[in-house]
Amino acid sequence: MPFNSPHDVENRLRTDATKLKPEEVRELIPWANNISEPAMRRLHAELSLQNLEAVQQFEKSSSRLTGWLIGLTIVIVVLTVVIAIFTVMLAETAH
Repeated sequence: MPFNSPHDVENRLRTDATKLKPEEVRELIPWANNISEPAMRRLHAELSLQNLEAVQQFEKSSSRLTGWLIGLTIVIVVLTVVIAIFTVMLAETAH
């Protein structure tokens, strides 16, 4: 929903309690100088909540990736040990 006037912005921020979508926040930023203090506080609160959600998403995906990297590291260590054992065995049978 594009905002055409400061009145539209005020109505969205002060009367409509539904959560702002990221697209709406982007559309509201240019109006930041034309809105009242309570509306500005709501906009800041919504931005803060969206930032927190983004950090939580990043942390979740980062934890998942860390788990995969730990598993891959364990596999590499096991394969290295197996290769080292086979190398020693081949060296002993060659003599």
